[in-house]
Amino acid sequence: MSSVQAVPLTARCAKILAAREHAVVGVSAFNGFFTLRAIRSLLEWATRTFTGVHVLVPGVELAGTLIARGLPSGAALIKARSAANNTRNRVIRVLDGMDAANATVFDWNELAGNRPYRRSRRELERLVARDPAFRERCVAAVLPIVGGQELTPEQAANALPFLLAELPLMMNSPAILRTGSSVFCHPEPMPMVGELYAGSLPVSRSPHQGFVSPRLAPERSAD
Repeated sequence: MSSVQAVPLTARCAKILAAREHAVVGVSAFNGFFTLRAIRSLLEWATRTFTGVHVLVPGVELAGTLIARGLPSGAALIKARSAANNTRNRVIRVLDGMDAANATVFDWNELAGNRPYRRSRRELERLVARDPAFRERCVAAVLPIVGGQELTPEQAANALPFLLAELPLMMNSPAILRTGSSVFCHPEPMPMVGELYAGSLPVSRSPHQGFVSPRLAPERSAD
């Protein structure tokens, strides 16, 4: 079994982590890091560490990143749905093997009726539309996902919803998921997280929201 070292982003994040109340664990599609072994290690750590765990898998906005890469919209939607379903199924398979009663799998599309989520997402969408500097930061954040030197306005319009769908859960998952405090957990760098937690964006996070990077120790045995 891999051991996990939890690295909080800030001192405040460390205090929220120490409370061990709740975690959102992000599991990405199209990402070679998330093997079954890695998913199992992360979820074993999370379900043993926190009272409650929500495992976040991608929603349909994933298709926009594929369209921005040049895939036709129909093919992009099919590929994105397949990847999202595959990611969800792998997470469910791991959780079923663990019999983890304190974990729930969800994607951000399931939050369409969630008022705190909608409020945060609308705020982000308004800023993208009205604040050129914020929009530039968002476009820079999705550029590594799409690839290339720069994005055309059309590429940005297709890719940005992916970022705007995920950011609310890094800003205020306690209100969205009805818990006192929460940490968002992802083992790799996330777009705009450093700026958000440094307070350099025109949006703020809840004081009860933290961010943690769970780092896996190398495995000695083969898959």
